[in-house]
Amino acid sequence: MIRALLNIIGLKENDSVLDPFVGSGTTAVEAMLLGINCIGIDVSPLCVLQSRVKTESLEVIKEIENMKEFVVRKISYKFFDPEDKSLLDIIESIHNDKVRNFYKLAYLVAVSDKARRGRKFEQSFVKNLDLMIKSVKSFVDVTKELNLRLGKVEIKKGDSRNLPLEDNSIDGIITSPPYSIALDYVSNDSHALKVLGCNLSEIREYFIGVRGRGSERIDLYNEDMKKSYKEMYRVLKPGKFAVIVIGNATYMGEEIKTVEFTIDYCQKIGFKLVSNIDKIIFGLYNVMQKENILIFQKV
Repeated sequence: MIRALLNIIGLKENDSVLDPFVGSGTTAVEAMLLGINCIGIDVSPLCVLQSRVKTESLEVIKEIENMKEFVVRKISYKFFDPEDKSLLDIIESIHNDKVRNFYKLAYLVAVSDKARRGRKFEQSFVKNLDLMIKSVKSFVDVTKELNLRLGKVEIKKGDSRNLPLEDNSIDGIITSPPYSIALDYVSNDSHALKVLGCNLSEIREYFIGVRGRGSERIDLYNEDMKKSYKEMYRVLKPGKFAVIVIGNATYMGEEIKTVEFTIDYCQKIGFKLVSNIDKIIFGLYNVMQKENILIFQKV
């Protein structure tokens, strides 16, 4: 879907796309493959780590592979205790930050697997490490086989309400704002955020949509999103397009009209709605069943 949207809004090689809610980095990966430069921003240190690993690991895949035997040797399948921080200490001591980030993410996935699904930490760590290495190697192989000229990617920890970008500097925006009303991202990712050294109470104050209760939470979310949409309008070049993938969440038994709010407010600040496309979300356990792909133009 992201690749299709990059094509639909007419972005070309060396153009720049912004995702101010970069999440796990899908926009960054697809832009990269098309030779489009991407700036990805997220307030969550976990999302920043995920996106960096997805887009930077191909540069250091040989070093990652060379480190594997040394790291895995430190795990005893019978005696390893995930509460023992010795493995994390080893990972933190890796000099190359791109290699270090790769192993840190594998560690966090194993922590999550143990906490959510009761899986054995050591087996999860090794299994996910193998899958991650295989994935990056496939990425590298495809890049070489097709002689792709990859776009440049810059992933930053930052705030969508105050973008560190100049006015009229971005060729396109593709993003999916957080569904924080329906999903508490701080609680959902608490295991990994704690390992990253985050104070959950403090970090909650910076996340959009998780502050407040009842109608106050919705009001705070809407005000934060207004600031984010204003910033998106400010940094986008005139005539260019912003794609917002969003849906109506259910909160306290009521449907929150987020799509209608987004259309109304974006048009008030100067965007023109070019297209509104329904998108069904497949999967039994998703908190939402439908999204809308809103394509706006800065006129």
